[in-house]
Amino acid sequence: MSFDITDHVPGLTDEQVADIAAEAATGFALDDAHGEPNPHFQRVQLVPAELLDAIDERARQDGQSPDSVVRDALATYLNIA
Repeated sequence: MSFDITDHVPGLTDEQVADIAAEAATGFALDDAHGEPNPHFQRVQLVPAELLDAIDERARQDGQSPDSVVRDALATYLNIA
């Protein structure tokens, strides 16, 4: 794979590219940035909903993440711990 350096960006005018470059050169204040929630960042439900509270409670008791509790439980069940 090779890349060519170009002064043209398809879909943007030269003026728009210059404005974006000038804005990037001045920096960006992250203190003012408001992020949007990532739609892909969610709890994947691989266990029945009725077990979620029990998993969360065990995680709190053991000082672990819910993921660790599930992994440990599966490893014990499958006798690979």
